[in-house]
Amino acid sequence: MLKRISPAEVTLGMYVHSLQGGWLTHNFWRPRFLVRHPEQIAALRQSGVSTIVIDLERSRPARARAGGRRSAATVQALPRAAQRIEADRRFANEVATEARRVMKTVFDGARQGELASPADMEVVLQSIAEALDRNRPMLFDVLRLRGRDEYTYYHSVTVGALMVNFAQELRLEDSQIRLMGLAGLLHDIGKMQVSPEILNKPGKLDDAEFEEIRAHPARGHAMLERMADVPAEALEVCLHHHEKIDGTGYPFGLAGDAIGLAARMGAICDVYDALTSARAYKAASSPVAAITMMAQWKGHFDPALLFAFMKSVRVFPVGLLLRLHSGHLAVVRDNGRRVSRARLTCFYDIAAGRLVTPRDVYLADVVGEDIIAGRASPREHGLPNWPGLRDLLLAGRDPTSVAGKA
Repeated sequence: MLKRISPAEVTLGMYVHSLQGGWLTHNFWRPRFLVRHPEQIAALRQSGVSTIVIDLERSRPARARAGGRRSAATVQALPRAAQRIEADRRFANEVATEARRVMKTVFDGARQGELASPADMEVVLQSIAEALDRNRPMLFDVLRLRGRDEYTYYHSVTVGALMVNFAQELRLEDSQIRLMGLAGLLHDIGKMQVSPEILNKPGKLDDAEFEEIRAHPARGHAMLERMADVPAEALEVCLHHHEKIDGTGYPFGLAGDAIGLAARMGAICDVYDALTSARAYKAASSPVAAITMMAQWKGHFDPALLFAFMKSVRVFPVGLLLRLHSGHLAVVRDNGRRVSRARLTCFYDIAAGRLVTPRDVYLADVVGEDIIAGRASPREHGLPNWPGLRDLLLAGRDPTSVAGKA
């Protein structure tokens, strides 16, 4: 059901179906989107839009925190929720399939010297953004289960989606979100000039083959420079997504802030999808295993950005200590296959400076609610025996009832 409202009536969780008013008066590149942050509300109210059309069925008001039995209305809504999930799955599959088709056309054309235009990918970006707004975990689940034989095309689509999602987490300007998505779609175009035998080789690459792989960022950058209207962000990510924060990456060995924001984001998205993808020569790692590996590679990624990426995909290493906005400390626990719903166990009241009875919190995709305030240091909060305390919590035990607790 659609409803027309004024910009002053917009609230978090509303799904914008369309904006009525001259399109030159606002800078929203997506025709439809979910209102996730207060900044979006402010932008809508300050725009020249006269009327906003809201899709009530796709709107997602913040869920109630109170417990208790389900109401009759909630019970009646369960079948509708199941239908909605199935509709989201179909939409995600349609988006993934069409995006793969477009990127195959772009990449195969590049291999033959035919240059596409960023405008050709605008519809792909818009549909990815809509799928993320409808059901973010669903889109990533669909992309993760794609076939092995078309990895190059689906990898570009997934990195594009991860970049859009990442940019939303960082609350970049709407126009910047679009550019980051485009950069993700095009980041590996240089691999069109690398032999498929090398790209899919199951064994270790020899020196000559590795040098061929290392050449793909520069080759891709040269290809993009010949295209019309390619933004600087896409050129940057293409050339620098294999640079590392400690300067040991390629092709130039850049370090720290010498690597631009877009490239630092692209490096994280590229590696995460590579690790979680099945290839002819390797099985896919789970999202938690991939994030755990990436967190252990000191000097590879920007630590602050890697943590923001974890928040954007709702995946954290098991055992990570977090500070919550509720004023508690929590540890990340294994949640099995439900990778899109991270499980946190609250166990410490920061203000009171004491352990409390453990309580689980799940990072469901709640609009307008940022549960995690940041990473926490055991030393800062007086937890000298953190390894032992962490093991108790991960085992599901209550440290307040265990003698000799930290």
